[in-house]
Amino acid sequence: MSPLAIVLVVFFALFFLRVPIAVVLIASSLVGLWLAPTGIKFSTVATTMWQGINHFVLMAIPFFILMGDLALASGVTQRLANLAKAFVGHVAGGLAHVSVIVNIIMAGMSGSDLADAAATGKLLIPGMRRAGYPVSYAASIIGGAATIGPLIPPSIAFIIFAAATETSVGRLFLGGAVPGLLLGVFLMAQAYIVARRNGYPREPRMPYRERVRATAVGLPVLVIPIIVLGSILTGIATPTEAAVLGVIAVVLVGGVFYRELTVKSFAREMLNTIKTIGAVFLIISAAAVFGRVLTLYGAADALATWLTGLTDEPLVFLLGVNVVYLLLGSMVDTVPILLVFVPILMPTVEALGIDVVHFGVITVFNLLIGLITPPYGLTMYLLCRISGISLQQFWQHMWPIFLTMVVALLLVTFFPVLTTWLPNLVMPVR
Repeated sequence: MSPLAIVLVVFFALFFLRVPIAVVLIASSLVGLWLAPTGIKFSTVATTMWQGINHFVLMAIPFFILMGDLALASGVTQRLANLAKAFVGHVAGGLAHVSVIVNIIMAGMSGSDLADAAATGKLLIPGMRRAGYPVSYAASIIGGAATIGPLIPPSIAFIIFAAATETSVGRLFLGGAVPGLLLGVFLMAQAYIVARRNGYPREPRMPYRERVRATAVGLPVLVIPIIVLGSILTGIATPTEAAVLGVIAVVLVGGVFYRELTVKSFAREMLNTIKTIGAVFLIISAAAVFGRVLTLYGAADALATWLTGLTDEPLVFLLGVNVVYLLLGSMVDTVPILLVFVPILMPTVEALGIDVVHFGVITVFNLLIGLITPPYGLTMYLLCRISGISLQQFWQHMWPIFLTMVVALLLVTFFPVLTTWLPNLVMPVR
């Protein structure tokens, strides 16, 4: 058995034993370095891990995570739900539409699928249960809606993709906006059809005066994503600086305007964020080492050669990438794929003349679908834990939503203009 084959066997053996993904990556890398014919020292692992996280653009991640955590603790998410309910609650499947709209707006603050799923799941699943929706349906629609988060800017996944490929973060953010909104429309249409067919409840139509009041109370929340995105797109701030501005805006809205964010809750959310970013950055650094090992054994060149020889048609290549990403995303965490496999594919992407922003959006879209797909989907497990249901119950209602998401993904794949129009309009390449 070749050294590379042994590395892969170790990787998948540890993975299927449910070992944490960072440990899987580091252990597999150490085996690869130990078997390397060139005798690379283990001391290089620490240096490579540091190089993997030594990117200025990655500094935005902790602040976006903190922003999402503070939004839940400060009452921001509750006000968003009330605002959405005022306008779509009376439509068939009203609370399902509310979950989609809240996730679209939350996308402009957290940039994380898991953060959005946790925030909206804890808030809306109990409410949908009380209203008469099946709990498994409530969890599944929120699972689909939460994937909108990393598509609509800002997005942690796009930041990591930008660090791996040296692509403009701003153009990637803009590239995901239209596909994210398109997915939201598709999910709401699907929710309407399902609600009509199954007789799901709808909320009473809210009187005009109460709508005005809900809008007035919720307007400060809408300012937060405007500050974050506006500062990036106008060039006032880098993504990291914009994330800091977003945290300040959430603190002001939640602490001063709503008066729900206290010093104690702020400290608690800071600790939660530190725990989260510790895990994220450990995975990023471990993925850098694993990527180096794959390059050492020629896996990058072999995969690039195989894919290039497979087809010279960009569309056929992208369809093949969709299949590979959907399989990988259902088994491996998003971050290692972005940092290990994306750089391997980039030479082929450039050789075929595929727009990097288009490829980045397709990549992230696929991996988000993987987060609600067995056997590894982290968002799926999170929502099952929040709602107290099994994977079988979750997928009883998830599969039509999954197919809806795949249809949206195929539209984005076949029509690059959906991802390139807005970046070329706002931030044209000079």
